[in-house]
Amino acid sequence: MMADPQDTPSPAGSRQQEGQAEIHYLFRFRDFFTTKTIEEHRKLIAQQGACWWGWWKRPQEDSHADIWDRLNAATGGAQQAWVGLFDSGHDRVYAALVDRIIPPHADPFGRLNQLPLPEGEEALVPAYYRDNSYSRAWLRMVNIILEPIEFFGKFAFGKLPLMANFSTEVAEQLQGTLISEALELRVMDTTVWEVQPVSATGGAQASPRTRQRLLSPGPLLKHAVSRDAIPLQSNLILHLTDPHFAVGKFAKQHVWRFDEEGKPKSSKPSLCEAVSSAIGRDRKIGAVIVTGDLTFMGSEEEFERARKFLKTLLGVFNIDENRLIVIPGNHDICWTKQEEYSDTAEVEVAPPEARKNYEKFYHDLFEHPPNEYLSMGRRFVLPCGIVTEVCALNSSSLAQGKNFLAGMGRIEEKAMQDIAQEFGWDRAEGLALRVLAIHHHLALTENHEAAWEYSKGFGIASDAARTMRLAANYGVHLAIHGHKHRAFVWRSSVYELPEHAQRRWRLGDVSIIGGGSVGSSSTDLESNFFNLIEVGSGGLTVEMFRSMKQGIFQPMSKLKGRFLLEGAQPRLSLDDWAFEQPTS
Repeated sequence: MMADPQDTPSPAGSRQQEGQAEIHYLFRFRDFFTTKTIEEHRKLIAQQGACWWGWWKRPQEDSHADIWDRLNAATGGAQQAWVGLFDSGHDRVYAALVDRIIPPHADPFGRLNQLPLPEGEEALVPAYYRDNSYSRAWLRMVNIILEPIEFFGKFAFGKLPLMANFSTEVAEQLQGTLISEALELRVMDTTVWEVQPVSATGGAQASPRTRQRLLSPGPLLKHAVSRDAIPLQSNLILHLTDPHFAVGKFAKQHVWRFDEEGKPKSSKPSLCEAVSSAIGRDRKIGAVIVTGDLTFMGSEEEFERARKFLKTLLGVFNIDENRLIVIPGNHDICWTKQEEYSDTAEVEVAPPEARKNYEKFYHDLFEHPPNEYLSMGRRFVLPCGIVTEVCALNSSSLAQGKNFLAGMGRIEEKAMQDIAQEFGWDRAEGLALRVLAIHHHLALTENHEAAWEYSKGFGIASDAARTMRLAANYGVHLAIHGHKHRAFVWRSSVYELPEHAQRRWRLGDVSIIGGGSVGSSSTDLESNFFNLIEVGSGGLTVEMFRSMKQGIFQPMSKLKGRFLLEGAQPRLSLDDWAFEQPTS
């Protein structure tokens, strides 16, 4: 039995002054739900004498090569170095003693990939992330002090790394100033800091103006609907729907392993691992669109699992929340407490209580409140030169009870109108690809629907026809959705109603892609799906992937739609689908 790591001399408690002199680097972490990060690593140190701590970089973060070089020089052989571990979930800092590192390594394309551990030392990583692919560097630790050290008010910023959400000017003004509270660290888009004890810098406070700029909103968009141009690193857009993260007695509604459960050798992968493995390292993702039903019962714990999944997925693809679009599904809006419903009663929108958990999830994920409609609008600029504008609408706006309107969809027209006006869709001309993302269907997805489904509207939004007319009138080229757990392809020519004289009868053609559920156990043939949409200068390519019985995702169908230009004032249009044989 190895000695308890607490027995090793440390910089904590009465040895604080020595610790301040020794700790020069700070690493951010956060617990996985019920997993206690410090506790799990300390267990391995007690049992094995050491543990490996993986570094998970943030999407826009660089490699911190200078810090790793200095830390590498300070460790190895008989040398050891203390570092700080910043728990951003609880605003605490722990001291850890490092005796070896494996620094990040960039491939010929500049990407930081997973690094292997020395042979035979894989068991020194806690089981809950031992086999994942997210660690971009490693620190071998021989001691982690159980009690947090006194950090805030005792340490100052060293040289700050380049960060997308702070100018070089602000970073230079912060160097050498006191770190007075955890918020100053949490707002920074980095996981590694150089720090210094106040005895070395004097610990001067940042000026009020610099501190205000530090704590002001970062680079993430602060509104659910924005016309700001967001450049993408790739022409690929990942479409996921209906992951149905579930807990407790409903846990089996989600078919994949949860990241915090660890990974025994024979275990199935997590959803993030399954999707990212299918896409592969050679294909970059530019944006992610999730069309609802992130949860099964809409509970806070389920939403926290969904949030953690999305944050991890963004990290794997090296993109931030500006490049993520999420809308709720009917499972994400809780049932009302009303038990009875009259057919003649006025239909109401979902009350605040039904939306509460989703709104908290959204705020925690995007760091700004959702709008009143729970809709989103984003304008992406792709490397191919095509601007893609996404109008993402909440089609689960109805109040629903367990015994009435369960699963029924309806869209608030005003939500669509607001986004259309923001993007200028009221003008006929335009060369941007216009995409509508909702949860419910705009067309029947089955050859034959069961009669008992009639009361639920067959999964179609109750105002599907009206929504299609609005979409066509606004020049929408592509609609994507989820809900029925079935992969789906469709295309509709849309006309005005004939009751009155119309400026034009034929409004246009709208292509539709339905995503089968990526994570639910309630699917035909135990199959799960996701879509990759590639936008090119000549048109769209959609790859549909399928997993059977939690096996690997493989290409199932591939279809293409050409871009055409119409009218004297050029307007982009999307031609009919052409199908191709998928390649494995």
